[in-house]
Amino acid sequence: MFDFHSHILPAMDDGSCSVEESLAMLRQSMAQGVTGIAATPHFHADAVTPDQFLEARRQALESLKPYLGTHTPPIRLGAEVRYYDGMSRSEEILRLRMEGTSLLLVEMPMVRWTQHMCDVLAVLNSRREITVLLAHIERYLTLQPPDVLERLRGHGILMQASGAFFLRRSTRKRAMQMLQSGYIHVLGSDCHHAKKRPPNLGDAAAVIRKGLGAQSLMDLEGRENALMQGTPHPLLDGSDREIPF
Repeated sequence: MFDFHSHILPAMDDGSCSVEESLAMLRQSMAQGVTGIAATPHFHADAVTPDQFLEARRQALESLKPYLGTHTPPIRLGAEVRYYDGMSRSEEILRLRMEGTSLLLVEMPMVRWTQHMCDVLAVLNSRREITVLLAHIERYLTLQPPDVLERLRGHGILMQASGAFFLRRSTRKRAMQMLQSGYIHVLGSDCHHAKKRPPNLGDAAAVIRKGLGAQSLMDLEGRENALMQGTPHPLLDGSDREIPF
């Protein structure tokens, strides 16, 4: 299983505080069955330039490299890009895609999204070099009109859910329904620390296997592998199904 969302690089944002904590998180990820992990520190366009962000990210990875090996999952560099007006026209944003892919992990604001915001996402995703992946989609559900995910999915926009969505009793049923109905395409732990918000995808996978069967988990992993390899895959199957919330 690939982890599409983590804050595992040391001293980059509100995630790992040190090289030691990053290594502990990587070991935890491996113990959870993670075979690869995207390092996606926060990028806020109003606070830092792409050049500054990429240099800080490079330095953070360099501090880890001497300690990486077969005991830690391979890291792919990326970013969690906070939504901003103008992002659909930016050329610099291409540099923030997940390494080796067209995926751009986008964090939306915790408000009811306007039509303009949805249009920006659609235009951004229409660019040949970019596939928009919305971060932790479960956070926004109560704030949006019931048809917003259907409209975004119709534009080919992908959605990442967090492992915790499947682990909390209060949200587990909805998470399962969304996965079955094709509204969750990939998972990410969104891990921030070794103890608080730790890696948890193995636990989430066990819940999916128990609740939906081994085939559902295999399908999820197949989509993840296809995205990371850049190969065609029917990611948006089930587009005729009703939204389960």
